[in-house]
Amino acid sequence: MSPKFFIFSLMSFHVIAGCIGGNEMCKVASGRRRACHSPPWIQWGGKCYQAVMEELTWFEAKDECVQMGGVLVVPQSDEETGFLLLLTQSDFWVNCNDLRKEGTWVCLDGVDEVEYRNWEVRNYLQPDNYGGNENCAEVYSVFGTWNDLPCEMKLLAICSHATSIHHGCTSAPDK
Repeated sequence: MSPKFFIFSLMSFHVIAGCIGGNEMCKVASGRRRACHSPPWIQWGGKCYQAVMEELTWFEAKDECVQMGGVLVVPQSDEETGFLLLLTQSDFWVNCNDLRKEGTWVCLDGVDEVEYRNWEVRNYLQPDNYGGNENCAEVYSVFGTWNDLPCEMKLLAICSHATSIHHGCTSAPDK
């Protein structure tokens, strides 16, 4: 893990730990507040995230995220990847695949194509379609880079959805 990535991860953890329980997590400069539905969704940037800590196939992970009111995540920066790795501390699925045409990767954040790619290049040049059936993408937790895997493998997942704009935030009621 690079020193820059490590420092960013520590800073992100501090923000999560300090903001998850109170109103400060949803303040924005405009005076309006953005918030996630409720815990266990966690806000970072303009999105809300929830880790699925059950190993699922890529297809199951996509379905689970839809059932939760979100979509399977696609990191759009190194910083976002660092934040996401704090949620799982393990490899996780990314909403990218080349199922339609080998080598043509489609990465969607909902319905929008994501241009950012972070394929592993240090140890193995990815994507490599090893064995001829690696059509889905994961974030490899050791380096925070992407790797292609068979879609039938089981990994953790992270779901995301856009934040909602509120005129005031309140803590979630006790259950």
